[in-house]
Amino acid sequence: MPKRGKTLNSQCRELVLKLQDYFERESQNGGPLIPVTQVKDRVSQALGIGAKTLYNINKEKFGASGSEDNVLRTPKKKRRQKPVTDIDTFDADAMRNHIYGYYSRNEYLNRKKLLASLREAGLFSGGKTALTKILKDIGFSYKKTDKRKILLERYDIILKWISFLREAKNIDNWDNVVFIDETWLNANHTVSRSWTDDTQALTSKVPMGKGARLIICHAGSAKYGFVKNALLAFQSKTTNDYHEVMNATTFKEWFQNVLLPSLPEPSVIFMDNASYHSVQIQKPPTQANKKEEMVAWLQAKGIDANMQMLKPELIKLVKENKAANVRYEIDELALEYGHRVLRIPPYHCQYNAIELIWTQIKGYAARHNTSPPFSTKKIMTVLKEACGEVTRDDWAKVVEKTKNLIVEHFDRDIRIDSVIDNNIIIHVGEDDDEDTTSSSELESD
Repeated sequence: MPKRGKTLNSQCRELVLKLQDYFERESQNGGPLIPVTQVKDRVSQALGIGAKTLYNINKEKFGASGSEDNVLRTPKKKRRQKPVTDIDTFDADAMRNHIYGYYSRNEYLNRKKLLASLREAGLFSGGKTALTKILKDIGFSYKKTDKRKILLERYDIILKWISFLREAKNIDNWDNVVFIDETWLNANHTVSRSWTDDTQALTSKVPMGKGARLIICHAGSAKYGFVKNALLAFQSKTTNDYHEVMNATTFKEWFQNVLLPSLPEPSVIFMDNASYHSVQIQKPPTQANKKEEMVAWLQAKGIDANMQMLKPELIKLVKENKAANVRYEIDELALEYGHRVLRIPPYHCQYNAIELIWTQIKGYAARHNTSPPFSTKKIMTVLKEACGEVTRDDWAKVVEKTKNLIVEHFDRDIRIDSVIDNNIIIHVGEDDDEDTTSSSELESD
């Protein structure tokens, strides 16, 4: 019984049919269509390929030596490189500081120069389009001043930033500042490279994929180090962003029943603006709410409203009666224990000292999770060991660094405010001619 040949792909099958058609035409011709001495021309004609393609195939197969030792490989298609638009929070902060450095020095900088400057500093390797997207993603937008476009952080973010810096700058005792945050660890989190001679004995058994994911929440300060018994870690059922997995109920239960009772002295608690940190008390309804929900909210505040009113009238009443100061459930719980919550402005995680501790934790985990089993149970054990390795001195150093950064940025922003007032701008158009750039290119949402 004859052996089965290799399965041919669609391109090979097409060549077989072309070759068959060519032989049939030669049969009808009663002889070769092209003289048999012109071998390459016959091959090109029979298979429908160009002379250059045939030349390249021969060159790849036989090379300079003329031997048949070389192996033919399918040429790789040149894929269009994906724009570099995904940067982490630390790179975003470094880019922001780089930009504001030009503001503080009263230097003019268009987008072309900004791109070159970021590349030279090793902060960005993408193109102009990717840079424009990133600038928008990290909170910058176009503003016009004196008929020119200016690159600024959105004013809503600036206001939160200034408010935060003013409050943080006036903290007297940074030993009692508690930093809380969430992060993640994958079961397959390990070192990505190691020295090897490629023998089986020295090849590490690095697992494929990310594996199951642990969602982690913790708190710490210069005084306590990690707050004792405050670690919250659980397995996620998905590999989505941890902000999508953590929810307000889980966070509130941990905050109220674990963290607050573990803080013996009044503290200032730093946290970011994640939605599960910021559940509002009596949150005002929006246009998306139903009329009965608007009426109920207004009546609860003692405002005359009824279902006979039109929705635009109810929306107007809601806007007129919104509280000036938003109240959050977490903040109220903290006040009951004598603590105060201070929210870090969006896109500014550099003000949360625990971010630097997370780097230390993940580094330890990678170095100690290098052999099977790569499981959730094992990475949980490694996580607890890593937390135990972080000392109060480690915390004191990162808290001091954070405090100094806040003071530095507050003083810097005073200088930048003067720069903006004098219309010194960073232009992000295609070139120095601002009329060539659409004002909607980087428009804020």
